[in-house]
Amino acid sequence: MSTFEDTGGSLGNFSELAQTSDGFLWIQATRGLVRFDGVQFARFVPLPGEHFLEAQLNMIFPAQGQGLWISNENAGPTLLKNGHLIHFGAKQGYVGTDGYFFTGPHGHVWSVTTQAIMYFKDGSWHAMKAASGPDQMFSRAAFDGSGNLWVNTRHGSEVLVIPAGTTTLVSCVHVEHLMEIFVGRSGRIYANSRDNGIHIYRRNGITLTEVAAPIPLFAFALTETRSGAVWVTSEDHKITYISPAALKQAEENHATPQSEMVPRQQGFYWPLLEDRDGNIWVGRSGNLDHFTRTTLTNIKLPEAIYAVSPSMDGSGGLWVGNYTMPVFHVAENPYSLETTLAPDPMLATFSDMTDGSAWGANRGGLWQFSPGKPHQVVAYPATFHFATLPYSLIRDQQKVLFVSTPSVGNGLMAWDGKSWHDVLHEPTVVKVMALDQQNRLWIGSRERDHLIELSNGIEHVWTARQGVDVGAVRSILADGNLLWIGGNDGVQYFDGRRFISLLATEPKAFQTVIGLVRDGDGNLWVQNLEEIFRIPATEIRKALADSDTRVTFSTLNAADGVPPAPDADRTLPSLRLSTDGRVWAHSLTGLAWVDPKNIPRHSSLPPIVIETLTSGSTSHSLSTANITLPPSQDSFRIAYTIPALSHPDRVNFSYRLAGFSDWQDAGARREAVFTHVPPGNYRFEVQAFGEQGVASITSEPLMLIRLPAWYQTWWFRTLALLPLILLLWLAYALRMRVLQRRMQIRVDERERIARDLHDTLLQSVQGLQLRLQTWAADKSLEPKRRQEMSTVALNTREMLIDGRDRIIALRRTDASRQDLATALRAAGEEYASLYGPRYVMTMTGEPRPLLPDAESEVLDVIREGLRNAFVHANANDVELTITWRAIELRVSVSDDGVGISEKVLHDGGRAGHWGLLGMRERAAKMGGHLELHCPAEGGTELMLVVPARMAYERVYSRLPHFVRRAWNGFIKEDQPQNAPPPSTSHIESTDSAEREALCSALPARTADHELETN
Repeated sequence: MSTFEDTGGSLGNFSELAQTSDGFLWIQATRGLVRFDGVQFARFVPLPGEHFLEAQLNMIFPAQGQGLWISNENAGPTLLKNGHLIHFGAKQGYVGTDGYFFTGPHGHVWSVTTQAIMYFKDGSWHAMKAASGPDQMFSRAAFDGSGNLWVNTRHGSEVLVIPAGTTTLVSCVHVEHLMEIFVGRSGRIYANSRDNGIHIYRRNGITLTEVAAPIPLFAFALTETRSGAVWVTSEDHKITYISPAALKQAEENHATPQSEMVPRQQGFYWPLLEDRDGNIWVGRSGNLDHFTRTTLTNIKLPEAIYAVSPSMDGSGGLWVGNYTMPVFHVAENPYSLETTLAPDPMLATFSDMTDGSAWGANRGGLWQFSPGKPHQVVAYPATFHFATLPYSLIRDQQKVLFVSTPSVGNGLMAWDGKSWHDVLHEPTVVKVMALDQQNRLWIGSRERDHLIELSNGIEHVWTARQGVDVGAVRSILADGNLLWIGGNDGVQYFDGRRFISLLATEPKAFQTVIGLVRDGDGNLWVQNLEEIFRIPATEIRKALADSDTRVTFSTLNAADGVPPAPDADRTLPSLRLSTDGRVWAHSLTGLAWVDPKNIPRHSSLPPIVIETLTSGSTSHSLSTANITLPPSQDSFRIAYTIPALSHPDRVNFSYRLAGFSDWQDAGARREAVFTHVPPGNYRFEVQAFGEQGVASITSEPLMLIRLPAWYQTWWFRTLALLPLILLLWLAYALRMRVLQRRMQIRVDERERIARDLHDTLLQSVQGLQLRLQTWAADKSLEPKRRQEMSTVALNTREMLIDGRDRIIALRRTDASRQDLATALRAAGEEYASLYGPRYVMTMTGEPRPLLPDAESEVLDVIREGLRNAFVHANANDVELTITWRAIELRVSVSDDGVGISEKVLHDGGRAGHWGLLGMRERAAKMGGHLELHCPAEGGTELMLVVPARMAYERVYSRLPHFVRRAWNGFIKEDQPQNAPPPSTSHIESTDSAEREALCSALPARTADHELETN
């Protein structure tokens, strides 16, 4: 694919312009062939192995379908298509050299040389007419709308024609020193003479009639636009514009058309081109000038004018007041200034839409401009002394005229046809006035959030209390039943009770609003100091239905013909509506209008072109839709563009690299930059958005493959990951060994304390209890003493049992020594052997390894529950159930004993007893909870619920079975050699002898009961 490079400065002189079917503008300059997209100039660089036939190119012309034809002075033409150069000569049917191209009736490209007239079809050139001799050396040719081919020769003075369907040349008219003919879309034919100017003809068949006096110019280039206007560049280095109205008027009078000269710039003008959007492009000594028809049509006003104040009458006449000149009248078709009126300038003018009259006020009095002859209606009283001109003027339905007078009275004077009187109660600087359907006069002043309503002589002030929130009111629009106001801080409408703000998608759009107009279709026009916004009627309806709606709008600015620098204090409002439906906008020095029904429609944007992909100093060819990037190129730039010749500054882009990034807003930037892109397959796409949200076709996706470096491949990452996994595994194993040793030390210490307590304290207490029982049985002692000894013996027995329970708890092993089920089975059987109730333990679900801390807490809570059931419940049966669930661990203890009182259940425990409170705290510590119930049939049920994430060793449980077996073997080998084996038999064998000895030494529960009753 061909490439483009930065022009790097001046392009030299421009000799030809052409727009190809893809929308790009091409320029033939002395420094080469250049392409223009509306923003950037890029020089075309042929592909390696291809070249132009000559260094200096001649004419360029768009090819049918796509591509660009280039003529050569000493060879046949060259076709630039899809980035490749294809040359044509005699073998391809081309006759002669230095061809001039033009378009035929069916879109085919034709070419004329000194030797022949030919057309291009099916990949080759075909001659239609050959020159018969030196006197018939062809120069230029063009088709008219009927298929007739108009020709002039190099040295002749005749306008020739080849009638449609023939090959015969017919002479039509004689023009001295004829250089070139131009055929316009309007049916006119222009003959360019070096000495006699440009002759204008109308044709009837093949008969030509000159319809106007010649234009006194020798044209270098001439084009007739779609609208019928004529643009000419000439040897006097000027650009001349002739409007369609001027051409029509010249034909009617057979006069020279009235023309306008474009202000001259330094340089030499030559080529002219009207693009498909109606823009005019002119080449000028290395520069490109651009002329476009704006949305608003500007009225040419005197240069000395200042503070324009227009009013339109019912007949279409325009009356322009101002600060520096007398009022003058402007007539249409074409707009031209006529007689000046009134001896004094005036700022205040008014159009009365009810009768089509136009009014004005100056320092001397009130004037009526139309209908009829302009005249002064009334003079001011002698007591009026104006320090400045009146600001605004309005007439109500009773024909009373109100004039704002900043230096007279309280600021607003009224003329009722008989006398003058002051209107307002307080001094006010009136900025703008409007009249609604109820003949109420609304007045905006310079005070913030201050709007005055005048109805039947009664003055009412609307302020922020009624919702007025626009700052100084600078524009008022009485629109049927609606009232709109605009000011420094936005636009509001009156709903009959309060003023409500109109919200916009761009909050800062409606700032310093100086003009409001509603056109015939219900669209709202809003003007601020820089732009005019057009809000569609559909958006207005939505906003009126829901005040939270944010309206969308289209924007017009200076590029659309909006007059610059409006006055924010005088000649308000700055937007006015004429009787023919046009919207007029004025400023300090400008005046323009727009027809709301004939606003230029924005055509869709052409497709986007992806230009280049560059990584570092390497540029990749985009000849295919797939690009492969080597491992070293993880950052790159992608340049793209779009041939948007009309308002390219309003085109914004967004792009994405699918697989790496989502859509990103690029604004007007025409380049996407990506850094540190990982290996993979990607798709680059770009979109463009023009005016009013008009979107371009999404570009053809560019597929990218970013190859990985050796260290980014999957096998390298896998190999690099294995040592990391091994290190983590070793760290885990070492950590488990440390924890195991700490737990073993803890178990050993608890067992040592239990042995010491058993061998010392409990043995002594047991001996004391036996001695007390012996003394209590001695009949020789007083009964009172014997009773006291029995009571102390009983208390000693309870203390001994409690101490025994605590020793059992101390001798319980931790999770590393005994699993939960085994530990709870042993604890229950221990209590059952001591206290008698039958004990049953059941399990449901698959047992899972527990976290060490969780298992310790569960054992403590459930052992406490078992102790309560065996010791305090007076139960016959105690049942323990372990439920292993995926989401939680449930352990319950139930009995058929006496139950728990409602008060204890309600309070959560007995006063002064901390057993239940401690169990609940342990449950909460594990992230679980403790439930306590007393069924209707009797007994008590205690349930502990612990979430799986706080109970189970998840990592361990997910390991393969053979890995867990190996790990268990590793743990067993790491146990201290003198530690008892981690099994249930240790607990049972250790505690069995002690339990038998203690139980044999203690009296039975019934004996204790008898002793206590005695």
